[in-house]
Amino acid sequence: MVGILAILAATGFGIFRNFVKNVEFESVNKIIIADLKEARAKSISGEEGLKWGIHFVNSSSDYYELFSTPTNYAGVSTTVKITTYLPTAIVFTAPSEASSTDVIFNRVSGAATSTNIIVSSSDGDNKTITITLNGNVY
Repeated sequence: MVGILAILAATGFGIFRNFVKNVEFESVNKIIIADLKEARAKSISGEEGLKWGIHFVNSSSDYYELFSTPTNYAGVSTTVKITTYLPTAIVFTAPSEASSTDVIFNRVSGAATSTNIIVSSSDGDNKTITITLNGNVY
């Protein structure tokens, strides 16, 4: 009887752990999409009279930054508003290793350069987040 309970507990723990990982992965992707949409909304509304964007960094600790700028991320007047680090089991595969990608939305129109951001989990799950030329995010 104890052996059967031990087997059931071990199996249940494995299933629960995978469920939690999947929930975390989906949650991270939804947050990134929400942050991209927030940057676009801020650009369209002309908040602070600037363009808004997200700077994605693939490094030893993958992260992204919500920023405002009159020109581009590298501009001296760029202000980083929020930095968000990905959980250790989740990484960017696009941008590629040791590189970064900027998504900047134009004021009023919300247009952006067409880009794909790929988020991957240690379990091999991948999610492609697409930013279209007119700035739509999905």
